[in-house]
Amino acid sequence: MEIRKAWIEAVDKRISRRTFSDREISDSDILTLINLIDEINKESSLNIQFIKNGDEGLNGFKASYGLISGAKSYIGLVGNSKNLNYKQKIGYYGEMIVLQAVAMGLSTCWIGGTYDKKECEKHIKFNDKEELVCIIAIGHSPKELSIKEKVVKSISKGKNSDIIIEKDEELPDWVLNGINLSKKSPSALNKKEIGYELKNKKVKAVIKEKNHNYEDVDLGISMLHFEIGAYEKGYKGNWHFENGSYLYY
Repeated sequence: MEIRKAWIEAVDKRISRRTFSDREISDSDILTLINLIDEINKESSLNIQFIKNGDEGLNGFKASYGLISGAKSYIGLVGNSKNLNYKQKIGYYGEMIVLQAVAMGLSTCWIGGTYDKKECEKHIKFNDKEELVCIIAIGHSPKELSIKEKVVKSISKGKNSDIIIEKDEELPDWVLNGINLSKKSPSALNKKEIGYELKNKKVKAVIKEKNHNYEDVDLGISMLHFEIGAYEKGYKGNWHFENGSYLYY
């Protein structure tokens, strides 16, 4: 799918919001998101769904470092567990929806932890081969961060480790920018386990360590941010899955 220029600015604007207001998402904004989701599902073979008024599964649970409050809608990220790399696709394409939402002035938060999964599944249409991997809370938020959100933001600072693992040449501008934007990617538990290698003019995205069940999702999110960074510098490559690894060239 072609990178949208609006997503580049959205990378810097995006922060995870956990406090949402009563303001409803407009029908036109919902339609824009659903159209993007339909396009994504066709390309990816995922079954992502926009769920309106599904707040029972969101509020009052310890989701992603802190309670989600006031959220009414979410994106249900559903994939077929029999398909190769479905979790990486969930991250990669789910983040497209996040950046599109941010570009439209909406707030989002990836939730891969302890939300009420059974309650959320009541609103999801899927078969027995498919799995609700995680969700994205979406809506409008107050302009000012809540005290809770400020605390979470301060905890999250400084978690970016050196994500260049190995290189066999000086990093070109498009790689450097890809790395810079990948550092701004959200992750399920605010951990940064994703690294990049540059060898033979190809960039490899890798999971450095596994500490929870969402590293594959985080990998996909980071890969999209890297691709957007490369695109911003005029380099238009593609991710290729080769010999068990993702390579960008």
